[in-house]
Amino acid sequence: MNRFDRYKIILIGCLSVWLWSGVACAKAQSTPVKSLPIYEPCQSLATGTAADDAVAKAVAALKSQDAKARIQAAQQLSQACDKRAVDPLLDLLGDKETAVRVAAAEALGKLGDQDSVQPMIDMLGDQAFEVKRAMVSALASFPGFKGRNAVVNQVANPSGADISEDEDMRLRCAAILTACQLKDVSHSRKSILFLFDFLSSKHANIRALAEQTMLELKNTRNGQTEMMAIMKQSNNPVLRRWAATWIGKIGFTGAREALQEAATNDSDAEVKRLATESLKQVPQ
Repeated sequence: MNRFDRYKIILIGCLSVWLWSGVACAKAQSTPVKSLPIYEPCQSLATGTAADDAVAKAVAALKSQDAKARIQAAQQLSQACDKRAVDPLLDLLGDKETAVRVAAAEALGKLGDQDSVQPMIDMLGDQAFEVKRAMVSALASFPGFKGRNAVVNQVANPSGADISEDEDMRLRCAAILTACQLKDVSHSRKSILFLFDFLSSKHANIRALAEQTMLELKNTRNGQTEMMAIMKQSNNPVLRRWAATWIGKIGFTGAREALQEAATNDSDAEVKRLATESLKQVPQ
């Protein structure tokens, strides 16, 4: 093989990588990343005892050979607000059919029984992505710390891993956006800060999904407040610069006062400059 042929092979290889990167970005951007549903769980659960009432019949139907019947039974039990449904639905998370497991996770989230939180967390890692998405909705819907902490630290958090697959990243982004929809804001800022690292990923598809998620923060309950808080409160000027830049890119409608404050008084000259630039981008 002569030198020209070697250069040609290298060039073709580089071109293939470039084309794959472009395809990955296009694919990442094709389907919008959105937050997941958050349910209003039952205020309390009854404990029925009848052997032939609607709840008992639906519980029995969870063992049907017909997957559609199992799904319908899970949906019926999601509205029952009855403690008898919880354990059978937890068992259903081991069903062979993905759609059945999705229905079981949704039903558990709507019932809101705290005793089901830890068993769901324990089963989270072994599920298909469709089921994990349903479990994120359910865990975010449970009142209290444990379920929501799992959404942030066991789903959204990369924990140092090199995330490269679209489906994995989409789940993490959905978890981040869902955490930013909660009335309890204690998990929002940490979730958003995961995006800071994702935006620097070596994988083009991951960067594209992170950018899409940043822009989607505009449609969340807590996104604007938390980004302004990072810009105003972080001790790290790199994070303040990042927040000042993205507040403008996102176009938060209520951020002008915070940007003006940063543009005038921040201790970092680059934050001042970036906040000034962002003021030109956000609505009056």
